[in-house]
Amino acid sequence: MTVTYYPGASRAYDYSGRYNGSPIKPNCGVIHTTEGTSLPSYGGGASAPNITAKPNFTKKRLDFYQHYPFNRSARALVNLAGGVETNTLNAVQVELVGTCDPKRKTSWNGAKAGKDYIFWPDAPDWALKGLAEFLAWQFKHNGIALTGPKTWLPYPSSYGKTAARMSFSAWTDFNGWCGHQHVPENTHGDPGDLDFATVLSLAKATANVPGGPSGGTKPKPKPMPPFPGASYFGPGKNNPHITLLGQQLVKRGFGRHYASGPGPRWSDADRKNVAAFQRSRKELRGDPDGIPGPLTWKLLFS
Repeated sequence: MTVTYYPGASRAYDYSGRYNGSPIKPNCGVIHTTEGTSLPSYGGGASAPNITAKPNFTKKRLDFYQHYPFNRSARALVNLAGGVETNTLNAVQVELVGTCDPKRKTSWNGAKAGKDYIFWPDAPDWALKGLAEFLAWQFKHNGIALTGPKTWLPYPSSYGKTAARMSFSAWTDFNGWCGHQHVPENTHGDPGDLDFATVLSLAKATANVPGGPSGGTKPKPKPMPPFPGASYFGPGKNNPHITLLGQQLVKRGFGRHYASGPGPRWSDADRKNVAAFQRSRKELRGDPDGIPGPLTWKLLFS
């Protein structure tokens, strides 16, 4: 049985009395960004998701506002006549207050990113953690798998008909979490290049999911290659250890900053990918400098 309301979510903007929706049995979820800095009115519920997450910068957390129960369809997706079902195809929808538009990466009409609103591709750790906790809760209570597309295109290249957009059959068969940019019949490109790999890793840790994307038994680990030393990594370095590091980052789902490679020459993409992995592990989050040390190496290869 579907658990219909997220614990602690405000129901001050519950629109289910106005729009009843269709019954659904959640097996997938869609992540949106509102492209605004405050809680939207959604036309009185006419275009609302199931739930909205609004950043609380004072308390460094996400505050949730639920609009429709999770066993009823939301209304935030385009659903064309004669095509494929979108809103009603067992999809839980969550809107993240903020933006994915790089034009607003640092400022927006006098507001400052990270202080007044979130540019979600560069979301702070506490915001990613809040989203991950929501995904973990959906997995534990409603069975939405902790998996999803590997490709999350940056906005505006994510807009329209792209390689990331699912076909009708792929969408019908989909289980897990995707972005608005992945849903067919839709052209929106949100939430851009959200760091989904980190969100997924944090969600799995919260839900205590072993093994691969949908659980299972952990395979017997391969012997860990010895850590060569921090002096082999950083600007100006060029050696096979950097290639090995990059290959393992990609394998673990932390290769999104590579435009090509990985390769033996250290790049800023290596640093960003290492930092993303460090932020995903509670043991390393206090020092996500992007340079692998012995503990980063051990956790990455274990």
